[in-house]
Amino acid sequence: MLAELKMLLANDAITSLYQPIFDRYTGEIFAYEALSRGPSNSPLHSPNQLFEYARQFGMLNELETLCREKAITGFLEKQLPGKLFINITPDSLEQADYQKGTTLKLLERFNLSTSQVVIELTEQFPCTDETLLLKALKHYQEMGLAIALDDLGAGYSSLRLWSQAKPEFVKIDRHFIQNIDLDITKQEFVRSFTEIAKSMQCKVIAEGVETEAEYQYLCKLSVDFFQGYYFCRPQLNPPTQSTMVENLKLNEQKSGANVVATNTVKAKNLTVHKVKVNTSQSVEQIAEIFQDKPNINSIAVVSDEKILGLISRANVQGKLSKAFGRDLFSKRAASEVVMEPMPLVVDACLSIEQVSRLVTSRARYQQEDDFVICQDGRFIGIGHVIDLLRQVTELQVNQARHANPLTQLPGLIPVNDCIDQLVTSNNQFCVVHFDIDNFKPFNDVYGFAKGDQIILALGTSLQKFCSIEKDTIGHIGGDDFIAIYNSDNWLQRINDAITNFDTIVSALYLPEHISAGGFTSKDRYGVERFHPIASVSIACVEVSASCNLSHFEISSCLSPLKHAAKSYKGNSLVVNDVNNYLAIGGELECAEFEKSFLRQG
Repeated sequence: MLAELKMLLANDAITSLYQPIFDRYTGEIFAYEALSRGPSNSPLHSPNQLFEYARQFGMLNELETLCREKAITGFLEKQLPGKLFINITPDSLEQADYQKGTTLKLLERFNLSTSQVVIELTEQFPCTDETLLLKALKHYQEMGLAIALDDLGAGYSSLRLWSQAKPEFVKIDRHFIQNIDLDITKQEFVRSFTEIAKSMQCKVIAEGVETEAEYQYLCKLSVDFFQGYYFCRPQLNPPTQSTMVENLKLNEQKSGANVVATNTVKAKNLTVHKVKVNTSQSVEQIAEIFQDKPNINSIAVVSDEKILGLISRANVQGKLSKAFGRDLFSKRAASEVVMEPMPLVVDACLSIEQVSRLVTSRARYQQEDDFVICQDGRFIGIGHVIDLLRQVTELQVNQARHANPLTQLPGLIPVNDCIDQLVTSNNQFCVVHFDIDNFKPFNDVYGFAKGDQIILALGTSLQKFCSIEKDTIGHIGGDDFIAIYNSDNWLQRINDAITNFDTIVSALYLPEHISAGGFTSKDRYGVERFHPIASVSIACVEVSASCNLSHFEISSCLSPLKHAAKSYKGNSLVVNDVNNYLAIGGELECAEFEKSFLRQG
């Protein structure tokens, strides 16, 4: 292995692969992580083997310097956009041959700005201690380099290191990302990580995203960037254009149930003007257009309907107002002198909420008043940020007006709009009504505050076990909830939600009432009656893709099912047809639940 390593270093036989890191809000490539590999026919091809033997033989610094050089030269040769993430092993600082300033010298040699580079630190070896990691982090921060802390949540000291050194980026360990859509514990961990990061003004990268379900769940958390096989594997020649914009559009189409009456306004509706010019028009000609059209702030530069850039009124005025500005610039092509070559471009099919996220993300890097709207890459028009903000505000006010004040869940009007929208788009889904049994007696005996807790328990449980991207939970009043499930495993989700509800509710009763299975109190007629522990009656209508029923007709189908569910004690579910309904006890396992359901046809 020593001979193999020496030969590898002598021949500079390191290859850099690059994996894109995507901006969650814009869908664009934010950066690339450089990943080093040995020769494919060598036992040191694997990075784990490669760095482990280099460390054992005291050649870690020589190897890391070579890897950094390869990463930088490849990044520049391929003209990759965005930032470059370079992996650094903290142990290299402790090697006898370590020379301070090697990284800065490499950057100066290849004319790469420190603002373009992020140093990624990881606990690669078991012996790496917290003191060494902290020393390495401070070392690179002092050079003006941004830091990414890798494998957050794994290793020996990453959480303490995060709190002490406050790096610019943290990468959540892939253990917490894998199957996050199915694992409640992982969801809570990642939610906590993102909330802490927000308070520390630190950006979060979810690495190891491999499935659409993982991506869709993470979209609803405050994760800033994505990286993983779902988007792109590490490659010698990675893409320079993002594929995530299409994923954002696809995600919008698939999540119709969750976009309760919000996606009726699209980006194309924000078009305020369609003024465009070609590349040959001069600065003077552009200035005349602005003079004739005082209400526009920018003009698109297009070629064959493809957007090339945006010219703002302020840029033109700035050039012409300088000393000798008219003499120097008025006759020159505006596309060469005053055009912004990378304006914010949004797809016409995106919802205004998605456009708002794109604008907000872009504002972190530059302030813009206008954005370009395109469809299938072809120019449609110019939109104003101020109009977008007005539309988003109106939408939020409208949603708040129809939300339940206790749970803040959508009320009856947006839920009905959502059902109609799904029917119109020929989606297959389930509409499920949840009603809490024995709620009024509990409310009378334990008081309104405890009663609200029971209502909140059901709302929280339904939200906890729904698919954030595919399902919608609504609170239509009192102790009545509606769930619209696009998820295939809606039976499992209902079962898990009711199990969770039972656990919460049992803690709200006095121990003696739990032991007795309920309590005795007077009913509305003054008669002493025994009231069991609160349970849930559930009625479900499955709606086929070819259904042409309105929300009112679907609600009518639910009515007899609600009455049938109420006739059973404890948690019960009635599906589809009152004449051939199915009631299932809440204590049954989901496998039995599903088997019984299928047996009934």
